[in-house]
Amino acid sequence: MSEASPQPEQAAGDGAPIDPNGGDTSGVLPSDVRADLRADVRADVRTDVRTDVRKRHRRPLEWLKSELAIAKGSESDKWAHRRGEPRNFAFLWAIYLMLGSIIALGVVLAGGIITLDAYQPLSRGLIVTLAIGVMIFWPLMRLSQAAPEESAPIAVLKDLAIVLIPLQAVVWPQMVLARWTPNIVLATSLAMIAWAFLIGGMMAMGTRSNRTWRSAWMAAIVMLVLGGAAVSVLAGQVSPDLLRPTRPGAAPALVLASGAGLVADISADRSWSGSWALAMPEHWRAIWCTFAAAAIVWTVTALTIRRGRTTDLAQTAAGGPVPVGGLDSGLPPETDL
Repeated sequence: MSEASPQPEQAAGDGAPIDPNGGDTSGVLPSDVRADLRADVRADVRTDVRTDVRKRHRRPLEWLKSELAIAKGSESDKWAHRRGEPRNFAFLWAIYLMLGSIIALGVVLAGGIITLDAYQPLSRGLIVTLAIGVMIFWPLMRLSQAAPEESAPIAVLKDLAIVLIPLQAVVWPQMVLARWTPNIVLATSLAMIAWAFLIGGMMAMGTRSNRTWRSAWMAAIVMLVLGGAAVSVLAGQVSPDLLRPTRPGAAPALVLASGAGLVADISADRSWSGSWALAMPEHWRAIWCTFAAAAIVWTVTALTIRRGRTTDLAQTAAGGPVPVGGLDSGLPPETDL
């Protein structure tokens, strides 16, 4: 018997046949089909490359809208700011700290008189500006965004690390720049830390709510931070300029119970006492009370989240639907599942 004639070798230049499933289709697919498959693969690669190029060359405004999840429309990625977290927020917070420091130092340098008396008022203004950033701008930004994909307390704890660690690099140098004593700097730093944890606990519950309740949480935060000082100023108990008190002692308790008022009163001008600022016993009591309130808020938050998870697991075990909030699911409230 004659042996079977060998198969003709593959023509040079054809390349290995392409199988979408990863198998070898040599001798199975005709040459025209293989050519069509190769053309489709090349077209897909070119499309992916063009898409990557468009993403790389986005304009700064388009990038900012996408990262902050404020863009509207089907083409915007509303979860982009959460996929990039916490790097994006750390970048924005670093810019905030840098601008505040540059403005404080730039005003002194622009005046041409670099003295302690010229820098003192600016140092107090810088500290209050940083306090407003921690207590107002941070929760305002987070409560305006979509809910995090991870647990809300974990996301808040990450933010606390990003906010508080770089903040110390601006507060503690005031011992040299403003000639503050370690007691004053420590009191100022602890006051910001205590209020950051208090507001963080409120945010951990607020980010799990719908839009209406988020607005209520933000209003409550603003009232806690500014309400006491505003009421005292309107009642005439303190000067409208909290950085220049008209009384020798500490501010009234209502001022110390507000975040901005506490930080402003610690860093206020008390040169009559022989020091540029003064940390009084009333300030320390307000700081420890704020830490206690923060511990209570975090305990309530943990219990609330745990109870919600237990309810969800019980409903899942019973075969019932698990309620999903509008913002947590990425859907508007009227289309909640």
